[in-house]
Amino acid sequence: MRQVRAWAVVLGAVVLAIGLAPIARADDARHYEKVSPADKGQGDIIGDGGTNVASLAGDAVTLSSRTPFGDTIGSGVSGQTQYVVRRTAGGWVAHAITPQPRADAYQTFFGPTRFQAFSADLSTGVLFAYDLPAASGDVPLRNNLYVEDFATRALQPVTMAQGGFPNPLPHPVFENSQDADWGISADARHVAFVSRVPYLASAATNGTVFGPPNVYQWDDGVLSLAGILPDGTVPTNGSDAALPLYRGSMSADGRRLLFIASTGGPNQLYQRVNGSRTVWVSEPEIDPSDPNLPPDYVPDPSGVRLQAVTPDGRNVFFTTASPLRREDQNGSTDLYRWTASDNPSSDANLTMISENGNQDGTQVAGVSDDGQRVYYQTLGADLVVWDHGADHVIQQGGVGIPGAPEEQLAATAARPGFGRVTPDGRYLAFAYATTGDIGITGEVTNSHREMYLYSLDDDRLQCISCPARPAMADIAIAPEATTGVISYTMPGIRPRFLSDGGQVFFSTAEALVPEDINGVADTYEYDPATDKVRLVSSGKGSDPATFTDASASGDDVFFVTRQHLVNGDKDDLVDLYDARIGDALPDEPVEAPTPSCEGETCQPPPAAAPPEDLLGSLLFDDGVSGASHVAGLSARRRLVLHGTSGTLRVKLTAGGMLRWSGNGLRSGSVRRSRSGTLVLHLRLDRRARARLRKAGSYTTSVHLTLTSATTDVSRTTRVTFRAAAKKGR
Repeated sequence: MRQVRAWAVVLGAVVLAIGLAPIARADDARHYEKVSPADKGQGDIIGDGGTNVASLAGDAVTLSSRTPFGDTIGSGVSGQTQYVVRRTAGGWVAHAITPQPRADAYQTFFGPTRFQAFSADLSTGVLFAYDLPAASGDVPLRNNLYVEDFATRALQPVTMAQGGFPNPLPHPVFENSQDADWGISADARHVAFVSRVPYLASAATNGTVFGPPNVYQWDDGVLSLAGILPDGTVPTNGSDAALPLYRGSMSADGRRLLFIASTGGPNQLYQRVNGSRTVWVSEPEIDPSDPNLPPDYVPDPSGVRLQAVTPDGRNVFFTTASPLRREDQNGSTDLYRWTASDNPSSDANLTMISENGNQDGTQVAGVSDDGQRVYYQTLGADLVVWDHGADHVIQQGGVGIPGAPEEQLAATAARPGFGRVTPDGRYLAFAYATTGDIGITGEVTNSHREMYLYSLDDDRLQCISCPARPAMADIAIAPEATTGVISYTMPGIRPRFLSDGGQVFFSTAEALVPEDINGVADTYEYDPATDKVRLVSSGKGSDPATFTDASASGDDVFFVTRQHLVNGDKDDLVDLYDARIGDALPDEPVEAPTPSCEGETCQPPPAAAPPEDLLGSLLFDDGVSGASHVAGLSARRRLVLHGTSGTLRVKLTAGGMLRWSGNGLRSGSVRRSRSGTLVLHLRLDRRARARLRKAGSYTTSVHLTLTSATTDVSRTTRVTFRAAAKKGR
């Protein structure tokens, strides 16, 4: 029988142009800071997928772009370049971190340059790439894992060519893996990964190049085998990740690492400690000679699954279908907590949490840092909190486990996972959509996804995103400001939509406050201290502003938008903003408003036309050895199109990545492996279409950039869109 909980209140490098503006609400101390630079290669900051990660302190954030700028030296998957932007006394400073790839590396499924994870302060990152030329000691001509120091761009290979396997390998390392790493320390100087390649002679192998999987740990340049049993032997069938993409598999200091392995029966959960000893986490604490053994007792538990870990790695939560303690007599799957001790073979390390059983399909939504509070769902759709030994049902029924992995409340769910718990365990925030018209707490949600917050202090579960009227839109915790042809989300990314103090951040097109008048998505904040929801973005303008990430304190909230929120934002491109509480950066002078204009009077005068309407090719040497190889592009200097879209033919004299962008245009890119003619489809964005309808014409510049392995070549074409004639005229 569940214990009755006694409730009590718990006490508890490019320097960017800076423009600042207060958010227009008297009760809000936030101000806007434009994080992305004024020069963005005349393209949008990518506002789709998941590539914006904020540092723990909120003083740095990553962003990506398909139009290179600043100190860019390389690009990765789908033509994206990744940047880290840091807040300095003089403004936000952007630094490109994507390394230069090999000339023969195609940024496709088989060999892309992908960032996998970052350190908490964004000073270091882990990436997956094909034999990077700036690194040494990696496996040549194969995909590898690397750790990059962002200050120096220095690369250290994680998958190190130390012998023990033939070289070259007959197949790529991580041949089809886009999510090769798992288990990363807070400083990203300790990384765990799984591979069938025997990097070390001690690894399990069946005598072939690709044998059973083995778990390896890389500690700042030193590679070791982590998949070792408590008796010091290597399991014949190898070892594997406890849960791929779950960063918590490794403790924040890198000293503890979880993995699974079998000694002939079901997989068991183990923890490698300090690289010197291994502990059997899922070991039963039952004397086999006890006459009162549970009826389904077995020496090797079945159905063992990791659920959550505290940051120090000393509290591990997992489920199993087998009893691990004598009192487990319910014959069902239960949730256990394992707590580290100096003598785990003799100490009692296990605590049985789900005492009544019937917890098949249990998912842990999160745990407190000290392991004394855990929130979990049951197969019966109950939402439960276990607090210092006492179970309490928060919501009985109605909170079933979704089928889509990325929409699960589980602490281990990635991309992005819809549940979060504060470090002290006082708050649980989660996004959820019921299958019926009525939401969890009684509001008319019409099956839309809403944001819920539970407060342990007052035992209160509430929908903080539900409008007063029936809901008409989903909430979101991922950016939706752009729509890329290929959208890329970094593996394991988990936006911080719940601050350490219980503030919750999300985006919605619902107008939750009177100030929200634009009818598109805006970023919101709910603060339990005031019990109010309020705007983080402006709530004005025709373009959405969608949440991407926040600092641990909640003082910095990052979102992407085309809106002009500061003086320094002078284009119509997507930018990354920080809505910040704290000292403001130096403001720039407010410019006088420009006179109104219409039509072509708003455009700069065109350059004098050359004798030929077709631009000659601008050539460059792309560095291919053994021959003089030139690449270039040609296109018409001026073009007139009727309507809001049209085509532009571009001739390439060699292969490469062609990108195009322009004020009022939807930007794009395409890769061509050889020379030839490309037909680009030019389309006006919403703002430019409105100007075209009003003025009858719209003139802009199309910026074309062809990128080879080492060099870029650019051309600019002038294009005028004219309103299509109406029928009958």
